[in-house]
Amino acid sequence: MNVGTRARPPLSDGELEHLTADNFGNIELTDDEKTRLRAINERRRQETGRKALEWARAEAPLAQDLRHAGAQVSSVWDLVNTRNKYPNLVPILFAHLSRPYPEKVREGIARALVVPEARQYWTELVDHYLAETDTTTNGVMWALHLAIAAAADVTVLDTLIRLACDRRHGRNRALFVDALARIKDPRAKAALEELASDPDLASDVKRVRKT
Repeated sequence: MNVGTRARPPLSDGELEHLTADNFGNIELTDDEKTRLRAINERRRQETGRKALEWARAEAPLAQDLRHAGAQVSSVWDLVNTRNKYPNLVPILFAHLSRPYPEKVREGIARALVVPEARQYWTELVDHYLAETDTTTNGVMWALHLAIAAAADVTVLDTLIRLACDRRHGRNRALFVDALARIKDPRAKAALEELASDPDLASDVKRVRKT
């Protein structure tokens, strides 16, 4: 049932900022609220543009090095979204991973390293992963865990198991479960048995067991 404009107090700017698509179907906005919402959306658009420009300027040295190596990119995120292989670019990506780029650029570098060729930099990948302090699942640590999972094989199984079983990292271990399932080794199977009772990863273990 739609909520009319007379049946409620005016929405604050904070409430307008958090409106969802479902809300629009249930709330009839006043002319004042519509005006303020347009202003909020314009500020968001400007902030998005400002951040995009900031990131582009920050990653210019990386983009330049990638182009010098033959990549036709304007951003590291172009590599994340390509199906082409780029083994010659992996050393460049690792060389830039330690630089103090904005988090969005570092996340792009880490996601671009979700390739098997990153295996030769296993120790560096793990070190970078362990050095991250942001445990949310939408940042650099999540991207690094994806790279570790893609690079893992039986030669680094002991380290993979240690990382997978370290509950301090929460959901930033989810794809370690897939890596363990991929490796045909009794140690990997035993680790999956242990992780089946891990509250953060139990659903992932159940998922890989179905495949």
